[in-house]
Formats: sequence, C-alpha cells, structure tokens
Amino acid sequence: MPRKTQHVTDMTTNVVAPLSPTSINYWNQLKDLSNDVKLELISMQSYSIVHPKEDCTEVFVGKWQDERTTEEIIDDIHAARNAL
Repeated sequence: MPRKTQHVTDMTTNVVAPLSPTSINYWNQLKDLSNDVKLELISMQSYSIVHPKEDCTEVFVGKWQDERTTEEIIDDIHAARNAL
C-alpha cells in the first residue's frame, strides 16, 4: 500500500514536493527561525551526512579500568544518587 504524503507548495518557486509526516513536523518547528539559524542548521546537517558519527561501541567498549565488580559500581551509583 503506498504511503500517503502531504504536499507543500513553495510560494516563491511553485515547487510541489511530497513530504513525510516527520519532515512536516520538523518543518513546523523550524520554519519561523531566522535565515541565519536555518543556514547554520543546514550546514550542521550536511556535515553530519558527509561525516557520519563514529561508532562509540568500538571507542569505549573495554576501556573502563576499575577494580570494583559491576554490582559494586551500580551500588556506588545508587548511593551517590541518594546522597543528594
């Protein structure tokens, strides 16, 4: 079954593009921002596509150095939370 899409017409160029509900939701949140902020966001998004995020698993797994057991670490975390 084909996905239903909404269409938004750009009033300056009369371009009609099918948009997903997620795209529409983001657009509704971003459309009133200044052009400078929109350009900054475009730049950040473009960078994130060209330079995908490094897999943190390979960076951090096995790097923690501690003499405590997992249970002791969890107990220490819980104790620290309750101390506040």
